[in-house]
Amino acid sequence: MIRTIIIEDEPGSRDMLAMMLKRHADDIEIIDSCSNPTDGIISIGKNRPDLVFLDIQMPKMTGFEMLKKIDPIDFEVIFTTAYDQYAINAIRISALDYLLKPIDGEDLAAAIEKYKKRQSVNKPGQQFENLFNNLLNKNPLDKTLALSASDGISFIKMSDILRVEANGRYAKFHLLSKETILVSKTLGDYEEILSANQFYRIHDSSIINLNHVKKYIRGDGGTVILSDNTELDVARRRKEEFMKLIPKV
Repeated sequence: MIRTIIIEDEPGSRDMLAMMLKRHADDIEIIDSCSNPTDGIISIGKNRPDLVFLDIQMPKMTGFEMLKKIDPIDFEVIFTTAYDQYAINAIRISALDYLLKPIDGEDLAAAIEKYKKRQSVNKPGQQFENLFNNLLNKNPLDKTLALSASDGISFIKMSDILRVEANGRYAKFHLLSKETILVSKTLGDYEEILSANQFYRIHDSSIINLNHVKKYIRGDGGTVILSDNTELDVARRRKEEFMKLIPKV
């Protein structure tokens, strides 16, 4: 059984989540349900859960602030939140999970399945340290992307990513060091995350770091040359928007 704590300040949302967990996950054991972060900290220390469903926006102390008071963080967290683009981006680039309110049953079941699959490779303490740093860093290139690969999680500075290449159902990250990292997600899974951090998808097969554009050669769609001299085609339908992002070329 997955020993689980719910921390949520709204009684209706707390009860609804508990009911949905019982309906959608027969291997979840709810060992406690807390209405505020202070009680949540006490309960985590006492009960040592495997998984915590944690509301981000709570009075007096946010879910993030609560986690900073816990050491070590040796449990998994699935955040629950109303739409907050900045917080969600920080969560996603840290390879953590979240559910948007009102919570959908299928999304909940999918989040639990993802939790189960990542147990063998996760480093929750390091991921949360990365999350806190990403929340503080306003410069996108100072943020760190957590990449879950078959052998564990790699933490890569955004500024060190040159491009991302589609590789079937996988995505291959090309770094400035010439190292590559293959992850079992598609290019589309990373497009929104990276687009918010000075990257752009120039083609169905390529996302590039805009800060490493060395030259653009005009053409039907055109060709972009990156700082390592890699040449990549720009899709015709993406040319206009791409040109707006690099007015210096």
